[in-house]
Amino acid sequence: MDTNTEEPEEPEQRKKVCVQPVTNPIQPTTNPIRIPQKIDISVIDHETPKKYFKLKTLQNLLMWLFCKNQVNPLWLTVTNKHLIRCGVIINLNFGIDLQQSQFLQQFSKQDKIVKFKELDQGKGNYWQSLFYTRYHEDPVFQTQKQQKMNLQGMQQEGQIYNQYKNFILNKEQLKNNLYPIDEKIYHDYLKLDGEGQMNRVNIFAMDCEMVQTENKLELARVSIVDYNYQVVLDILVKPQNKILDYNTRYSGITEDMLSNVTVTLAEAQKMVKSILDQDSILIGHSLENDLNALQIMHHKCVDTSVLYITESSRKLSLKNLAYKYLNLTIQKDTHDSNEDAKIALSLAKLRIEILDNFSSSLFTQQCVAVPDVLIQLKKLGGIHLVESKQEVEFLLKYDVGFEDVEHINDEKKMQRMAELLRQRNANAVNPKLIFAQIQTNFEEFDSSFQNMYNQAPSQTIFILSIGGEQQQFLLITK
Repeated sequence: MDTNTEEPEEPEQRKKVCVQPVTNPIQPTTNPIRIPQKIDISVIDHETPKKYFKLKTLQNLLMWLFCKNQVNPLWLTVTNKHLIRCGVIINLNFGIDLQQSQFLQQFSKQDKIVKFKELDQGKGNYWQSLFYTRYHEDPVFQTQKQQKMNLQGMQQEGQIYNQYKNFILNKEQLKNNLYPIDEKIYHDYLKLDGEGQMNRVNIFAMDCEMVQTENKLELARVSIVDYNYQVVLDILVKPQNKILDYNTRYSGITEDMLSNVTVTLAEAQKMVKSILDQDSILIGHSLENDLNALQIMHHKCVDTSVLYITESSRKLSLKNLAYKYLNLTIQKDTHDSNEDAKIALSLAKLRIEILDNFSSSLFTQQCVAVPDVLIQLKKLGGIHLVESKQEVEFLLKYDVGFEDVEHINDEKKMQRMAELLRQRNANAVNPKLIFAQIQTNFEEFDSSFQNMYNQAPSQTIFILSIGGEQQQFLLITK
């Protein structure tokens, strides 16, 4: 029998642990005060913007401020750009002495102003020039940039001439378009049979204006511009017969304009012949009418009505072509032969130097340009135009806010903008971008702008595009 017995195990003793909460000595006892961040804009390079057309610079600035994935203009810096709540863009068609402005002078620091050389912005619609980039950068027929691109590699002017020579109307086209080419019928017409002039591109654009006389339509004005848009001839001509209708709406000719004119048709022909010769390429729109009015016979013609003829063989007016392909509104109230000649030249350059490198469908089909800048800006939020309907009607189909101010003055227009900004301050759903044009520097402009500034929400940016002798941008943030 086993006499060894196991000793009973002692019960396990549990250790007691006392856990006390640790107080964080740096934990704040109240919520932190948030200081609102501000936006600021500063110009750091005053020379770069001058290299570009003023409206092109404004387009780039707007796209970068209010759109995504845009190129940063290196001539300025913006602090807290992502916080911008509202933008107000005002085009002033006059100059301002900022130092004499009681309110605006506080913003007239060097880093808030971009100054441009005086630039003629032409007769084009401002809103077309601002919201479109397709086919043009400048509504005043300034195609120097495109010309430089097109003329790279062209070492001789003869190569330019030969390029246009390919688009001269052939004999059948001249006949079908009723050009005066039959010497038996037009035996009394003048021929451009002079010798070619050296040291020039022998390409010109011409347009004539006619009035109705007892006999027929007779020449009253002739304008010729050279390849570089320089006006080489612009004269009024006295009709041979009694005038029955000046056709002012379509010709721009009035009784006063012709009252003291003594230049005869023969003298006008002589002046034209001193500029053009038998080898000159003459550009125009339905040029047969101009040649018949001048009673001149010429075979080297480039006709923009034929260059842009539709697939259904329909000719478009110069006005329609200018709007469709150049984004320009012309012949608004009347005609101007200088302007029409330049438009015809621009259309020819577009067709021959640019579109000829692409499919013909680009100019035979109905391809209407779209306001690409406007469409990009609309992605940000609402856009509101404070402008007369006549000026912006072509943009309304793109679903932009619109305030017809045709029958109110500029001061009332500024008041309406201040009201929109007040609403924006109270309701973020209201338009994020407000555009307007102010035509006259009325007496209370400074105080009206101050009221707009006061009504605007914080983190608003104002861009004043100032005209006058010293064109400039004034950049203001709140």
